[in-house]
Amino acid sequence: MKDQIKIQEAFNELLHDDSVIYAVLAKLHVTNQSQDYEDLVSEAQLLYLKAYETNHKVGKQRFNYFFTKIYWGLLDYLRKRQRNHEVEESLVSDTNEDFDVIDNRIDVHASFEEMELLKEIQDLCTEKEWFYVEQMLQGKKIAEIAAQIGVHSNAIYRRKQRLRRKINHLFEKNLF
Repeated sequence: MKDQIKIQEAFNELLHDDSVIYAVLAKLHVTNQSQDYEDLVSEAQLLYLKAYETNHKVGKQRFNYFFTKIYWGLLDYLRKRQRNHEVEESLVSDTNEDFDVIDNRIDVHASFEEMELLKEIQDLCTEKEWFYVEQMLQGKKIAEIAAQIGVHSNAIYRRKQRLRRKINHLFEKNLF
């Protein structure tokens, strides 16, 4: 009964404000013209409800938490779907198309490695440093990030420096 009440609360909150879902879709460059739009919205809503169970944050941290959970969940969903599509494509392709499938798999593998690296970086980061990474990945400049959260640009530069040291340590550890 308690779980059902929590799910109902999550569903009501989602009905009231689903902006985080559309922010994630925008970051993934999914528009309402996309063939899979409705499927992705539904998947994002399910991810929202799942994230609601473990969330204990408020304000911007809450939005960022939901954004991160939904973003990574949709990336996993898209990656699995692409992998399944490639398997189907390779089963019905003729010999000329086999080379295209191999090229697509290389791109998927590279994307997967990038996501794994980002996950390792996220594990090293504080919440503030990870927020900086997310904003930089969205193409925002340091001054924009500072203005967005109401801090001086020097604070963002310090986060960047700490993060750079941590990442360098990660690469040194993995390379040698």
